[in-house]
Amino acid sequence: MRIVCTLICFLLLPGNIIAQQTPVYSQYFLNGFLVNPALAGSDGTLKYEVRARDYFIGIRNSPVTFSASANGRILRQKIGVRNGKVTSQSGRVGMGGMVYDDRNGLINRAGLQYTYAYHIDLQSSRLSLGLSAALSQTHINAAKLNFNDPEPLLMEGFGNLTYVPDAALGVFYKKKEYYAGLTVTNLFQRSIHFGDFNYKYIMFRHYFLLGGTSFDVGQNACISPSFLAKATSNGIYQGELSLRFSYKDDFWLATSYRTPQIATLMFGVRSKNLFIGYAYEYNFDTIRSYSYGANEISLIYRIGDTERRYRWLIRY
Repeated sequence: MRIVCTLICFLLLPGNIIAQQTPVYSQYFLNGFLVNPALAGSDGTLKYEVRARDYFIGIRNSPVTFSASANGRILRQKIGVRNGKVTSQSGRVGMGGMVYDDRNGLINRAGLQYTYAYHIDLQSSRLSLGLSAALSQTHINAAKLNFNDPEPLLMEGFGNLTYVPDAALGVFYKKKEYYAGLTVTNLFQRSIHFGDFNYKYIMFRHYFLLGGTSFDVGQNACISPSFLAKATSNGIYQGELSLRFSYKDDFWLATSYRTPQIATLMFGVRSKNLFIGYAYEYNFDTIRSYSYGANEISLIYRIGDTERRYRWLIRY
């Protein structure tokens, strides 16, 4: 039974100390696709991103997450002039993909996700819908276990790979003044089974509510407040408020507060098509006696000029 207790402790930690089962992203505003599948290709550009996060600096074998993603819009026709008339572009479909590796002590969890999004232009706003198909793989690194007595469960295939398919849905609405979106992940609430032991680890359904606005504070600067509310089907709740200052889309400084007691400072710069973001997160809860905080770094390479190429973005 000791290995079961060890397993439960490690499985409850990934991403957050309140037992969230999905990776946490402090800089979600840099790539909303990671939070809501409906945002795949939403801005008409092609984005490639790599991201790394260390959750508890100073704690040995603490959780770390690595991810890589890409998303863009499938466009049939670009803006142009034909026979004296301006041609219209038709490209409402967005697609994206992501792979991640989540390591938490003895538990290694990897996964991939494919996303299809559909964008509907309304009179003065846009409605986006997204669907993701996901597959995750969970593995217990039994070679790192060190018990003096023999552990019978290791003979039952406890360290074998476990594959779990699932899906996610997202809806996103945007006007010039504000935006809001809702995401549901782990739709099927699949269970992870380990060996022949009668233990099920359920991947609970997660809900994400994202919203925000932006307003100018000068000719080249703007302030963007936002919020991200999270909940799980087993009664875990978490809220986050963020405030970001941007200058010419070349520099940004942001701060956020996440319940229960987590504060984050973020900054980033842009060099042509490359965006670099860094976040430092500090937890004021009792874990501060053991950890110096969390680090997150994000690199995004963007291809495309939205303002000149895609007419539907002129409104925004």
